[in-house]
Amino acid sequence: MTASPSTSAAPETALLPPVSFDTMMTGGREAVETWFQINRAVVDAAGRIAQEYGRFVMGRLNDDFASQKQLGACRTPVDFIEMANGFAQKAVRDYMDEATRLTALATEAFSAAAVTPAPSAARRQAAD
Repeated sequence: MTASPSTSAAPETALLPPVSFDTMMTGGREAVETWFQINRAVVDAAGRIAQEYGRFVMGRLNDDFASQKQLGACRTPVDFIEMANGFAQKAVRDYMDEATRLTALATEAFSAAAVTPAPSAARRQAAD
């Protein structure tokens, strides 16, 4: 008995047609380039989101500290209620505005990551 040659054709029942090594490497390179583009967009967006959230937290902490000073200046129950009411209303507005900003940044991030990259030079050359 002789061994069958290692270069035999793929059986008809193969899930994928035979692909040349060059084609496989070109596709792999494009997949890696695409992954890098998506990864860059996600990392950039994460940085912008973290920066925005840090800005928001610092602003809220400053407001919280200022309200403590105002609380100490209250002399009547009416003063306290007015101060607390104003503080609560501003906090709700701030949190709602921040949620809107973070949603917009997240939407930008998903949009940037979902963009289909342009074909690489190797793929354009192979197509010609």
